[in-house]
Parts: sequence; structure tokens; C-alpha cells
Amino acid sequence: MKSNRHGQSRVLSTDELDLLISKLPEQHHKIVAEICRRTGCRIGEATQLTWGMVSSAATTFPKDVCKGKLAGRQVPMTKPLWEALCAWRSTWIERQGRDPSSADFIVPGRYQGSHMSSRAFMDALKAASLESGLQGVSSHSFRRSALTAAHASGVPLKVLMSLSGHRSLSSISRYLEVTQEQQEQAANCFA
Repeated sequence: MKSNRHGQSRVLSTDELDLLISKLPEQHHKIVAEICRRTGCRIGEATQLTWGMVSSAATTFPKDVCKGKLAGRQVPMTKPLWEALCAWRSTWIERQGRDPSSADFIVPGRYQGSHMSSRAFMDALKAASLESGLQGVSSHSFRRSALTAAHASGVPLKVLMSLSGHRSLSSISRYLEVTQEQQEQAANCFA
């Protein structure tokens, strides 16, 4: 479990994710968390998204926002994320006083033309995890939780890799948590 920036971040259940997101202080923090939860992306990738990178079909992460800047990827849009983005867009318009352009950041930062910083989100996440009583939570909990849940639902590793941007089985395997129940079910399948 993650402690003082050491170890792996905790994988959260659906209920724990709901609780944690509900404790985030502002709607702009909540939309970043929803993007991470529903796409399995990193915090830095979510905060750098512009309105032109999302559509009712997919969220596009261009290579310049992805870790290592080697390759981009697309994640199909889910209904819960699309609904959250549409609700946030209405709030965005109220706050900014205009419709967003495709180049506008989904979550603007403190300064004109900037996006929310990862640090600002992580500070809010730390307070939310304390308030919710969830230990071992970090920004990577959203990514690990998304990938672990998809894997537990039977999504093949190759598909997960295409959605997460991992380039090897060894790198994605570090994200996936194996439960005692899964081990017992596998042991019952032994010949």
C-alpha cells in the first residue's frame, strides 16, 4: 500500500471510488477524477485534455500529453463519462462566460490559458482520502482501479494495453491486483 509516496497505490472498489469522488472539494476536481476513473489515464493526461479531444465516441489522448510522448491512444467514451462531461461543460460555460473552443482545456488552471496542475488535484485528493478514511490512495489509484476492474471482468490484457498505453505485459501486470478470491477460483481450475 502507498505511504509517503512509497509503494503501490491502493486499488479501490466501485463504492470506494464513489465515496472518494464525493469528498473532492470542487466540481473541477471531480471531473478530473471521473476522467481518470472511466479512461484509466494518468492525472497529467486528464488535466491536459482539451474539449477537442473528447467526443461522444471517444477520448483521444495525443502523444504529446501521454507519458514518454511516444504514442497517443483513444479510449471509447462511456455513458457515465459522457454525462459527467456534458454536465461539467454547462458549468464550464457558466464560469468562463462563453462556449469552449476545441483548444480550451476541459479543466482550466489558475492562469489564463493553463490547465489544472497535477499538484492541485493531488492536494485535493489527499484531503478527500483523509475525509473518507481511505488509506493508501494516490492519483494512480484511479488508473490501477480501472485496469484491475476491467481485467477482473475478463478483458484481455492486449485490449487493456491498447487502452492504457502500456507497451509490455510486464509493465501492465504491475498495475493489476489479484484478489484472494481470484486465486481460489484459479486453484479450483487446476487439473
